[in-house]
Amino acid sequence: MHVKRYIKIEKLARRTYHIKDLNIIVKLLYPYRQTINKFSCLLDQMSFTEVQQELLKATVHSLTIINEMYRDKDKFDRIYTTREDVINAIVMLQNELDLKDQPSILSPSVRWFYSQLQQYFGGLDFTSREVSRTFRKSKSTCYRHLTELVDRELVKITGKKEMAYTYHLTETQL
Repeated sequence: MHVKRYIKIEKLARRTYHIKDLNIIVKLLYPYRQTINKFSCLLDQMSFTEVQQELLKATVHSLTIINEMYRDKDKFDRIYTTREDVINAIVMLQNELDLKDQPSILSPSVRWFYSQLQQYFGGLDFTSREVSRTFRKSKSTCYRHLTELVDRELVKITGKKEMAYTYHLTETQL
């Protein structure tokens, strides 16, 4: 019997509404809770629209309140926002902020893997086996990174070669 160890969440076109609902629920549960966001000036400098800025700040506020137990407070019982809250909000809102196809939000290991793919397999088709042999990485590591890059649409599946998928890099630069 084969047991699934994880459930892959499908990409939702209307995930914005779920995040807005989360923000409303947190606001209803904790109407008087205040947070101090020392990263707000950095968020203001980013090139987002005002609607995106408000959604991002509200999501950061909600995540800070949800993680209240692990956050510092000042003497007025206001909760300090951490960098983790900001990063989680950006990752949650990557589709709404048009960051999905940017390699800058990848984890460092996947970003290194992507740069090596660009260097070795620039315009060529490749399989995961060729990648694992070239980079001397395990099959599971290569598969995990390739799956992440396919989800981010930085690599596309072009076909099958015997029993393996063939991949090709899309036209995105670091």
